[in-house]
Amino acid sequence: MSYLMMLLITLAFLFVIFTFAFVLHHFLSRSLPGKDALVIDTPEEALERKI
Repeated sequence: MSYLMMLLITLAFLFVIFTFAFVLHHFLSRSLPGKDALVIDTPEEALERKI
């Protein structure tokens, strides 16, 4: 196998891996929004919050 063919196969694998990671990130971020993680409560608000 030539080096060009091995390079193309390697690039194809990398493309598939990054595409799968992007799709997984997209669907997980839509189904599990992390907006509550950005809210900083005072200790009193944290005690009143229902889990």
